[in-house]
Amino acid sequence: MSLDSKTNPQPTAATDIEAVSRQLAALREDMSQLAETVSGIAGRRGSRMAADIAEGFDEAKHYAESKGRSAEAQLEESVAAHPLMTIGFAAIAGFLVGALSRR
Repeated sequence: MSLDSKTNPQPTAATDIEAVSRQLAALREDMSQLAETVSGIAGRRGSRMAADIAEGFDEAKHYAESKGRSAEAQLEESVAAHPLMTIGFAAIAGFLVGALSRR
């Protein structure tokens, strides 16, 4: 029996090499599937992140528009309530711009 194990070392090594080759092929396939899965997850998260950023920009735009309209309405109310004071401020601003542009 010990004679058989000494005379047949080659089939055991070949079998081991084949087993390792199969395991490496399976590992390559698993790595490929894992890469595809990670890529898909990253793509979905990237899409969600882009959508969140776009939504944030839309909210900021609407906020700025509403604040701008509010400030415009307050300015119109102030001008309507104090027309002479508004004319005085405009005249002073005009004189200051004229004085600074002469230099």
